[in-house]
Amino acid sequence: MNDVDITNTPLKTRLGTRLKALFDAIPSGYDEVWDLCCDHGRLGLALLESQRPPRVHFVDQVDSIMADLLTRLDQYGAKGYQLHTLPAGQLELSTEGLPLLVLAGVGDEVTQAIVSDVTAQHPNNPPDWLISPANNLFQVRRYLHDQGFGVLQEGVVFENGRGYEWLRVSLNRRRAPLPVTNPAGFWDARVPGHRAHLHRLVRHARQQLHNPKQADAPLMLAAYEPLLNSN
Repeated sequence: MNDVDITNTPLKTRLGTRLKALFDAIPSGYDEVWDLCCDHGRLGLALLESQRPPRVHFVDQVDSIMADLLTRLDQYGAKGYQLHTLPAGQLELSTEGLPLLVLAGVGDEVTQAIVSDVTAQHPNNPPDWLISPANNLFQVRRYLHDQGFGVLQEGVVFENGRGYEWLRVSLNRRRAPLPVTNPAGFWDARVPGHRAHLHRLVRHARQQLHNPKQADAPLMLAAYEPLLNSN
């Protein structure tokens, strides 16, 4: 595997507000970062440009996305990467070093399924995760808590009027002793963006109270509604 060396031909990858927040949440120190094709691999491209991790892996099961990504990587002479055209749940991680897997923009059920599959396949060397689902953070946080993940870092970013939570988590509780809370502890109703987002969550929970397919609605309402009056 070649070292990353694109200093002379920077990718100059343009990131939206949400992807930039995820990019900033990835510290140095990871041996490799796996971009599970967040926005067609833009996050991984930015990581190659920054030369922050020694290796970057791009994963997607759509051939056309990977072909387009390979064209862009070749165009800029990028090195230090690998492409994997397969479902994210079938990753084969190295048994050495510490990887970080980035999973963003998919729903709660897909998020849980991928994390569950990868964790089951790598019980002796579980990776860290940077997760930012498209919806239903209540269910994702509950899943991560129940599976024993600890929080390394978390936050929320607002883009196009919507709030997106993100969590960097680990099963290594010596490194991440704080449990995943539900809801997150960073909400502050005095902040206009936070308050607007919490109002949307509460309104959605109320609308689903009588939906038999949304058994979590009362729990969500009980979790989010007090946050509006807690500050």
